[in-house]
Amino acid sequence: METQGFAEVFSLLPERENPKEASVDGVPYILHEDHRWLLPIAHYAQQRGALPKPCTVIMFDRHHDALDPLKRSMDDLRRLRSAPTLEGVVSLCAEERLSKIDDDWLKAGMELGLFVDAVIFGVADRLSPDISTVYTDHNGDRHRIEMPYTLPRSALEYTGWLGDAFRKADLRNEVQAAWEILGWDVSLKSLRFVPGLPKVLLTIDLDCFAIEWSDYIFPWPNKVFEREFLQIGTHDWTGQRFFQELAKKAGLVTFARESGCCGGPEDSASILENLIHYGFGGGFSF
Repeated sequence: METQGFAEVFSLLPERENPKEASVDGVPYILHEDHRWLLPIAHYAQQRGALPKPCTVIMFDRHHDALDPLKRSMDDLRRLRSAPTLEGVVSLCAEERLSKIDDDWLKAGMELGLFVDAVIFGVADRLSPDISTVYTDHNGDRHRIEMPYTLPRSALEYTGWLGDAFRKADLRNEVQAAWEILGWDVSLKSLRFVPGLPKVLLTIDLDCFAIEWSDYIFPWPNKVFEREFLQIGTHDWTGQRFFQELAKKAGLVTFARESGCCGGPEDSASILENLIHYGFGGGFSF
């Protein structure tokens, strides 16, 4: 897909979204504001053939965004599932059919037939209502939502869930579902993403890289970015390598600024700059 290929959907988004687009090795990278507006962007990407429909979602977020959709949205979700339109998905996000605090868009996307399964890294709100790892939509389709409550750096250690080869032989392996969704293969000799699988949607909420304390929110200090992305784990994997290899699997990569959850627009911009530098090796800009 050529750069600026999303101009049509951008024209329908509210001014607050202020979307930006880049391209890395032909993969569109999109920056916008509130995470629920990913839905029309993903719908458009599927229409254009950049993503399969439905697609797997790999997500980085301090919040899981996986509450059940509001009851008032279900009639619209059913209608749009059977007769999807870009304008209809935009209206769903704009007209209070979905939560304005962006906490139900993931399952709404499953109801729409956009998404199949999801892995969510970095969730910090463990005290929220329990989230089932299996969700059945109104069409009867079952979806898995896995939340390992970690980021890749610790998970890639020898005893971490992405790096521990001995889990493969354990019949009680509680992370097997997450491996399957990620397309992740673990052995004593190597860690790798299985080649040749369908393209995934990689979506990143910048608040994943912010810290809450009392009533303050701070961006990660540089030393945290350095450790999380550059520290070497099992078989020389780092968080940066994991991000970059994930991006190669993606048909679309999106970033939600979520400025209100990052400490404000300046802090959100600072997080983005550091994420591009430490996570992606500075390979693009908006």
